[in-house]
Amino acid sequence: MASEKTPNLGLNQIDRTSPKTTYFDLEKYLDQNWRAVDDFAGDVNDGVNEIKKRLDTTERKAVTLEPGVQIVHAEKAAPFSLTGLSGRMLVNLLGRMGGCETVSEWSSNVAIAIDSNNKTNGSSSFKITLGSVPATASASFLTTPGRKYIAIADVKSGNTSKVAISINGIASVVGNEVSSGSVFAPSVVRFTAKEYFHIVTITGTGAAGNIFNMDCVRVYEISEADYADAASLTPAQTAAKYPYVDSVMPVRSPYAIRYGENLLPNFYEWTKTGHTVFISDAYTTSGTLVSGDIGTDAYMVYYLDAVPNLEYTLTNPADSNGFMRISTFDKNAVRLQGMFVKPGESKTIKLSPSAVRMGINISGITSYTDEFDTNQWIWSAGTVRNFKKPMLNIGSTAKPFKPREDSMLALQTDLYADPVTGANADTVFERDGQYFKVKRFESVLLEGSKITAVNGVANKTGFKTIYPVIPSANYNYGSPGAAAAKYNGKILLWGDHESNADRWSIDPIALNFAISVPVADSGWADSYTPTLDDIKAYFYGYKAYDANTITPANAQVSTTATWNGTGTKYWVQCVGSPLFSQSVPTSSYVGYTPYQLVYQLATPTVEPIISEGQLSFVEGYNQVEVGTGIVLREKAKLYQELDEKRWNINNGSPGEYQASLLNYRVDRFIGIYRNSQRDNWTLYRNTVTPAGALAQSYNVDTSAAYTVSYLTFISSPVVPFTGSYAANEKTLLTDLVDSLQQNTARVSVLESRKADKDNPAVLTPTLINGVTLEYPTSPVEYRKTSDGFVTVQGSIKPPSTGDIVVFRLPEGYRPQQTVAVALAGNTGTADVMVRGVVLAGGQVQVGNSVPVIWVRLDGIQFIAER
Repeated sequence: MASEKTPNLGLNQIDRTSPKTTYFDLEKYLDQNWRAVDDFAGDVNDGVNEIKKRLDTTERKAVTLEPGVQIVHAEKAAPFSLTGLSGRMLVNLLGRMGGCETVSEWSSNVAIAIDSNNKTNGSSSFKITLGSVPATASASFLTTPGRKYIAIADVKSGNTSKVAISINGIASVVGNEVSSGSVFAPSVVRFTAKEYFHIVTITGTGAAGNIFNMDCVRVYEISEADYADAASLTPAQTAAKYPYVDSVMPVRSPYAIRYGENLLPNFYEWTKTGHTVFISDAYTTSGTLVSGDIGTDAYMVYYLDAVPNLEYTLTNPADSNGFMRISTFDKNAVRLQGMFVKPGESKTIKLSPSAVRMGINISGITSYTDEFDTNQWIWSAGTVRNFKKPMLNIGSTAKPFKPREDSMLALQTDLYADPVTGANADTVFERDGQYFKVKRFESVLLEGSKITAVNGVANKTGFKTIYPVIPSANYNYGSPGAAAAKYNGKILLWGDHESNADRWSIDPIALNFAISVPVADSGWADSYTPTLDDIKAYFYGYKAYDANTITPANAQVSTTATWNGTGTKYWVQCVGSPLFSQSVPTSSYVGYTPYQLVYQLATPTVEPIISEGQLSFVEGYNQVEVGTGIVLREKAKLYQELDEKRWNINNGSPGEYQASLLNYRVDRFIGIYRNSQRDNWTLYRNTVTPAGALAQSYNVDTSAAYTVSYLTFISSPVVPFTGSYAANEKTLLTDLVDSLQQNTARVSVLESRKADKDNPAVLTPTLINGVTLEYPTSPVEYRKTSDGFVTVQGSIKPPSTGDIVVFRLPEGYRPQQTVAVALAGNTGTADVMVRGVVLAGGQVQVGNSVPVIWVRLDGIQFIAER
């Protein structure tokens, strides 16, 4: 009998039936066995050490989430911990004219047409038809000699031979030529400024009658280091690094979304293609083919971003009875690949290097001989097809169905930095589960409602320098890093505001801004000194004119004075249609963008920011999108159709549906919430309406509160999220304990705040400007209820006639816009009405034309700012 081995360690056992055992083999029965035991002990020790390491020491994996869509491979399912997020600011020296929406701001040797069918941003591009010579479109901008700049234009050559960008007056400064006729591509040029202004020109070369398009023209001042780095970038890489923005734009509301293991959402978020479709639950649907015509096979489709060179697997469950189709597309929406997936089948598709998008269709075909040839697909009209629980996952191995569960970190804030060097950037950090911003830049919208006083007006030739006061502004200015844009997007230069128009600065001692306003914008003659109401009206977006001598349309475009203090003063809107007002404007209008002032603070501040979600990774592959422009929990504006009784959100069609428009044009919805819980609405993405994406539902509870989170079409620079995640069990447990502690603390704070709201505190303000109480037993008090309703009570004695600020409300207790009320007063002999005003800056003001001995404040009530 041969020598046997022990079952676990494989040690040699002596065969006592053999005569050979008379001789004890030391090598075999001792040394080999001891070596086996030692090897086993070593393996056990290594395993124990590895377990101890995982349980006794923390280990984190660093990860950087770059702008756009990417794949992150996580060793463990774990939450993402943010360690770095910094601001960036781009200042387009062309203002908003580079958006190619308004022809009048450009000069050309041929006619320029608006093309709303071809564009890369906004609502249109320029379409230019060549004459007998090369066609050009040009615009001027201000520069500083010796500094570095980069200019980029998105162009499509159409049927011209080539299109390129150039800078007039600088020899050999011409960008790369674009000859692509079907898609937009960037033409890029770098240059060193020679003068204080330059002209950028887009030139198309070809034969008379040829056409080309241009869009998203931008010119940025850049640092010496970035100028050198740009020499090694391709035009596409340069365009990605320096995207188009209107005027001044920071990193606006950044987000990072990790999409679910199942990349397909519920069927409410798919786009219907005109067939009869019934959704019985979130992941079950059936459809009836309405026609047998070629191209009508799809019931619904869902498009999603994808990663080139990556494998994706689509599973069509066996209890479906219709085909599914997966297609891939490049950045210009050209279809590259495709395959059908039968019921009960899973198929893997590997994206080509140029594929960046996928489309998943649920289809009514029953068989095919060629996936790309629709003539060889077979279907029949009236056929009912059912689809249940499809699954699309990353990788070549099919996974069992899971509902899609996304994970998101969204920060609703603006993050700035020096526009040229990127220095002194705003940064985000997390503490005890709350996100904060180190604020190094102040941004002020110079709206009429915010201006409470003017510290002087300097009448100049052709312009006026005014010194408006905004009490809520932080005037703690620190150089450098300032940027500003006026209402039409034109960039304002810093300083020299007493000598030139369209300049600005800050006086941190007098606590006011300085703005030089040209007569072409305000209408004010050199001899006329505007009042506070005049100045506020201008910053609401209105221009003064004499209605006795000029029409609103002529006043709007006039470059000379339209109001000198005599005649009948009217006001015309500065932008859009020349609508006018006969009374002093007290608010702005749709289409008007206030002056924007951005400057670096001498002393940074720290402030909490609105955030939502906790980004986490699943074990294995994660598809993550990083971008900007998210809006969180905006109050939904619901509108019900009179005929079909459907409810709409953001239906931008002309007429009645516009009542449902959200604050920004919607790219896609992130979620619609009923009383803070996710609700099922049918979502239509992107450009279904002029306002963007649209949501519709028949199931609406009119007593519920609806809010919406969505992505906007706002073009903003995008920056990386840097951070880490737990790579072993010890770190996961530590993170779990920390998170539990933070959440418990935050819940306690919320409970305390709710108690405060349910029992609103009565606050007593400090009376100012000589105002006293009528009786000590009747103090002035104010409070705010849980729904934001502010009330004031008490009785005062004004020291004189005229407008007097009685006290100032703190932030959180102020109205969104000016509130005017009638108050009761008494002269000692008769009761009178006294004017009461609460300004958006918090000033509570009374105004009386006759002396009064008391004024009751009990009539003041309003909804506070959110």
